[in-house]
Amino acid sequence: MPGPATAATLAAVRRAWDEGSSARVVSFRPGAADISVPVAGPLAGWRLEHIRRHYSQPRHIVLVLQAGVPFVDRASYVEQLATAAGLSVALRRFPRSTLVVSEDPRTPPVCFRTLARAAGELVVDSETTAAVLAERYNLQLGVFSVVEVEAYPPLPPGVELGAGGLFRPRAARGLTMVEMPTTTLAERVRARGRLSRAALLRRLRGN
Repeated sequence: MPGPATAATLAAVRRAWDEGSSARVVSFRPGAADISVPVAGPLAGWRLEHIRRHYSQPRHIVLVLQAGVPFVDRASYVEQLATAAGLSVALRRFPRSTLVVSEDPRTPPVCFRTLARAAGELVVDSETTAAVLAERYNLQLGVFSVVEVEAYPPLPPGVELGAGGLFRPRAARGLTMVEMPTTTLAERVRARGRLSRAALLRRLRGN
């Protein structure tokens, strides 16, 4: 989907490649990512832990924050606190963790600060974004690392960001997004069984 979160995710993948690492992408919605897992809401931390185990405990996790994910819109204050606490615990289980903020997650300041303390690195796309977030969540500017991000997708000639639509998140509030599974339930169950068996074999072989 066009928007800052996609651009930030692609930039994070490219940085991993530049470091000589491989990257696996997990999305909260079905799409081009390796797998889709709703890492959002009070169960976000538990789901992130499942991802860690699924990929045999990778050394580095990059979590991209955006409006609505992982802090769900219209969630209660207690639910937001539970989301932050669960993710904080899950992030600390990785030897290295990076928090990428593609846009203001619109969560209580204590929740944002909890994740910022849990992550080893806090990345934003510009000095302006860093200043806005520092003021909004009462953080020091020094905690942010600025990494420029190219827009995704590139705007066609003659189209401006203010034109709205999918190029500007939440610009077209009348749009209704409907997500449909691309496979049958039986096929998904069989696929999960194959993944579980493969993970078990890897553990037995010591990989």
